[in-house]
Amino acid sequence: MGVSLSRPNACVVLCALGSCLNLVWCTLMGHTLGFMPASDGMQGWTNPRTFFLAGILVLSVLFAAFPHGMRKGNRLFVTVLPLLASMGTACFALAYRQDLFDPGALAAFGLCVSGVGYFWLVARYNLLLARTQLFSCAVWSIVAALFAKLVLVEAFGASFGSDVQVAVAVVLPLLSALVFEAARVAAKHQVERNPWVDPGVSARKSRTHTEFGIPSRPRVVAMGRSEKRDLMAIVAVAAILLAVVRAMSFLGMWGDTHTSLSESIAWMASLALGGICLVVFGRFALIAVQERPVSMRFQPAILVTLAGMFAMALRIEPNSAEAMFLSMVVQLDELFAHLLFWCVVIAALDALDVPSYRVVGFACAVYASVSIVWVVLMSHATVVDTTLVLLAAYAVVVFAMRANWSRGSWAQDASASGSQEVTSDSLGVTASAEQAVVNEHDEGVSDATERLHALIAQRCENLADVYGLSPRERDVFACMARGRTRAGIQEDLVLSGNTVKTHVAHIYAKLGVHDRQEMMALLLGQEEGAASHDE
Repeated sequence: MGVSLSRPNACVVLCALGSCLNLVWCTLMGHTLGFMPASDGMQGWTNPRTFFLAGILVLSVLFAAFPHGMRKGNRLFVTVLPLLASMGTACFALAYRQDLFDPGALAAFGLCVSGVGYFWLVARYNLLLARTQLFSCAVWSIVAALFAKLVLVEAFGASFGSDVQVAVAVVLPLLSALVFEAARVAAKHQVERNPWVDPGVSARKSRTHTEFGIPSRPRVVAMGRSEKRDLMAIVAVAAILLAVVRAMSFLGMWGDTHTSLSESIAWMASLALGGICLVVFGRFALIAVQERPVSMRFQPAILVTLAGMFAMALRIEPNSAEAMFLSMVVQLDELFAHLLFWCVVIAALDALDVPSYRVVGFACAVYASVSIVWVVLMSHATVVDTTLVLLAAYAVVVFAMRANWSRGSWAQDASASGSQEVTSDSLGVTASAEQAVVNEHDEGVSDATERLHALIAQRCENLADVYGLSPRERDVFACMARGRTRAGIQEDLVLSGNTVKTHVAHIYAKLGVHDRQEMMALLLGQEEGAASHDE
């Protein structure tokens, strides 16, 4: 029996649709004929994307510096920002077709306002996914949005005139805001039908609701201080990767009308290739490794993205078959980098005890600031200079990954040496003894957290009885419920890696789930069928 929310639902589909509209809106502004007069007119200043990124940077810095104040301003933003974004899009499109205002100043103003609105809308969709959906559902939502963007941008760029393109772009921020409200209502109804936690914990004072008035999904990741630092470092690495990869793709410089995935193969084949690659990347590089330690969890996805980034530095004869293939690789890599970035941010929102607006603001501030540097660089640097800087950025990212991995390995070794002192006690752990350990560990935390831990321990015992877990499977199940990784379970229970893997597989099979996210949703009462077993 699977957990209902491990599969796409109305909220996930609507978030995919809204995120797609945001991406299409941004791409239309930068890469379709309707906006070419404004883009060409601003080339004497700098590339128009610089001002759009400046708008993102301003609001993201405010999110990071004043998270509580920005959250309180949501009611005002809901009404004002979509309208401003739509107005800013119109100002940019019409700046060089009017005589009342200075064209350059009007275009720059429109771009900055549009950037503010774009960041606000994108942040809201990903916050909603992070707070109400399992990680796998969030991944599939972003994958669907990226693939749908390829289809819609291709259609708008090839089938509609410039005036229609401008009109659609002006309407998209308003439409995206409406779709978000529908997604929020769907998420609220979803949680009301299948509450995340039992009523005994629904009255806890902290983290009961999101900023959208929806009961928040309980966090299922337990992290130490060093792991939290590692995760923030990974957020920064993902932001830098996205900024660099996007700068080197056709999306990096506005004014280029090349919007197809690849000119070297047929249109339908290029879309199919992009969709297949996104699905494979999301499934095997992100979802399949979500139970790994933080320092290693995103390394497969980062390494794949880095491989595409390395291909950008290759110097190939223009207009050759190799150049066409390389162009396709670069543009697929941009999709991977985008998916990786928001998946890392969503994972950080789930794991870090930091205001959600600060996490999103930090991630997007890093992305916007690095992107602005790259846009300016690409506007003035020669090919040789760009290649050298690209290789330097590659080296910085690799160094950061290695340092992050080294810290994770050092922490794991230290934990292993410390766990040897309590090996004999760990061997005899039972469900009741585990509850005492959890209560002792959480003695200094809030009552709300203690009630949640007590509920989890009790439900561990109940589910273990209902589903017939063996004594050792009960011990492993309890460790997993506390957020311990497989390596941590090996240390706590003094078991080999293969033994832990076997116990985990048996637990999943008996519970009727496929991964830890589904197990935690079942444990916290998300599955109606599981709830009936506990009565």
